[in-house]
Amino acid sequence: MLRIGDFARLVGVSVRMLRHYDQLGLLKPARIDEFTGYRSYEAAQLDRANHLIAMKELGFTLDEVGELLRDELGDDRVIEMLRERENSLTSQIDADQRRLRRVRARLRSLEKGSTMPTNTFTETSLPAVRLVQLAASASSMEEIEPWIGPMFGRVNQAIDDEGLVRTGPGIAHYTVTEAGVLAAVGEQVGDSAPPEGLEATELASAPRALAMTYEGGGIDGIQAAWQSLVIEVEARGLTPTGVCREVYHETPLDPDGEKWVIELQQPIE
Repeated sequence: MLRIGDFARLVGVSVRMLRHYDQLGLLKPARIDEFTGYRSYEAAQLDRANHLIAMKELGFTLDEVGELLRDELGDDRVIEMLRERENSLTSQIDADQRRLRRVRARLRSLEKGSTMPTNTFTETSLPAVRLVQLAASASSMEEIEPWIGPMFGRVNQAIDDEGLVRTGPGIAHYTVTEAGVLAAVGEQVGDSAPPEGLEATELASAPRALAMTYEGGGIDGIQAAWQSLVIEVEARGLTPTGVCREVYHETPLDPDGEKWVIELQQPIE
């Protein structure tokens, strides 16, 4: 038998917490002295205690822990609950990582004293482009950003499934609406009919646009790049108009891709 203090030390919790688990029926002592009320535990109970603490640290409520620890609970249900928790934690971690990247990108911009200190801007015209695409609406670009990669993945999978041939680089384009932002990602496949689940659209030509190329190992700085481009538009006495485009010339997801090379194109007047 182990005294409650020794058992608490081995499990890594307080004596008070062990008493709490006892009251909830989650981890009852093997023996309670009828005269002193002192609790004692068996070494064989360490396994149950370790499961309890592990599930609590994973974020399960004590009610959920109690369900998981029931003897009659099948392995399938335990696996299902653990998978649900894994997915929830993964989503939370992904969201926190995206938030951290945005904070770091803004911090770099502020420390440099400007959004992008050195860029080459080119005034050009934009041709009409036919795309097969997916589109999504959101209240802000912050909400849209994590969708872009998966949307490109779905578009390209559909194209590959149909055996279509790409005739140019992938393009993302954005339209500001009263509700927020309409974002779309697409690929150029000539005049081929869109695969199931995709839509065909044509980006109108623009006689004047200002463009710059963003290059980097990640895309965390692309918002700052867009800000730099719009600042340059205003500095030239011009006005942004129409649908802005991102043309993906290279990505780390390409077979031979090593970095992000994205041309930002802003129609102007």
